Amino acid sequence: MKKITLLLLAVLLGTFLNAQTLLTQSIDPVLVDAGGVACWSSGTGEYRNNSFWRSYSLADFGITGDFDITEVQWGQGTADANNVLNLNIYVVDDADLFLATTFTLIATTTHNSLPADDLSLVTAPLSATIPAGSIIAFEVNSPDGGTATDVRYFPGINAAGENGTSYLQSADCGINLPTPTADVGFPDNQYVMNVLGNEVLSVGDNIASLVSVYPNPAVEVINVKVPASVVINEVVLYDILGKNTGVNYANGQVNVSGLSRGVYMLSVKTSEGTLTQKIVKK
Repeated sequence: MKKITLLLLAVLLGTFLNAQTLLTQSIDPVLVDAGGVACWSSGTGEYRNNSFWRSYSLADFGITGDFDITEVQWGQGTADANNVLNLNIYVVDDADLFLATTFTLIATTTHNSLPADDLSLVTAPLSATIPAGSIIAFEVNSPDGGTATDVRYFPGINAAGENGTSYLQSADCGINLPTPTADVGFPDNQYVMNVLGNEVLSVGDNIASLVSVYPNPAVEVINVKVPASVVINEVVLYDILGKNTGVNYANGQVNVSGLSRGVYMLSVKTSEGTLTQKIVKK
């Protein structure tokens, strides 16, 4: 039983500490159940240069500091085995990419598409630091295949809805700028494209230096103290299985007198980040 408990604790702690912020415009950011359009010739099979775009304003997601991107995700409708995508992250001057005039490339990587990933969400690592207050543009670019007929890529979409606009760009089909898919006749082409990462703390090097939790082990109450400049948004105590214990946080204290002895996980969400700490109840 002790080994199982320790394993559960390790898994639970890993889940808490590795939680990332998801930037998405999709109501369902995981479902990919159809393929979208692209500029190509169904007669010859030749595929032209296509870019599929999304934008994300950090302010819209409540992010006030710098944002460290760790990975990107995109839906794949269908793709040939010889397709190689360019995945690009920009900082732009307008969330409406049709109106944006400045695209500053921040990071780029490539991805070899696999037909086995058709109708699924694909993830790739990509590291970039985005300055506070910025607007991010994420581009999935599928290059011109020339005379080859086995380099096609079509974006993954779903019909769950979107909070922001999907943009298509392909000069060979007369779409010279990132243009809303609805404006080119395909309003159902709502791309599944996500950016994941973490907000950089703006005060101190570590949230643990800002939040004091004591005593630990605890018998009756746990005190949670922060500087006056830090706002506590939520305090939750979880049991070893990840279930919210339901204990209340009030006046800087968490009352644990009614809990059984054992190990718990305390999550303190603040204006400067989230602290997760193991708590022992005696």
